[in-house]
Amino acid sequence: MNQIHVVERAYQLARTPNCQNTGDVVKALSAEGYSGAEISHFQGASIRADLNRLCKLPTE
Repeated sequence: MNQIHVVERAYQLARTPNCQNTGDVVKALSAEGYSGAEISHFQGASIRADLNRLCKLPTE
């Protein structure tokens, strides 16, 4: 079981240079062992748009 909630982890991943869009975030979450049920949080347009916006911000 993952210790970080899937949404929190998605926002962390979106801020990394490895994730260019929500699809990359979902792939990374899957690779980290999050379930399909957990990843289903990202089917909504609003959260996908927010994650895509974060992915496009310059990384520190």
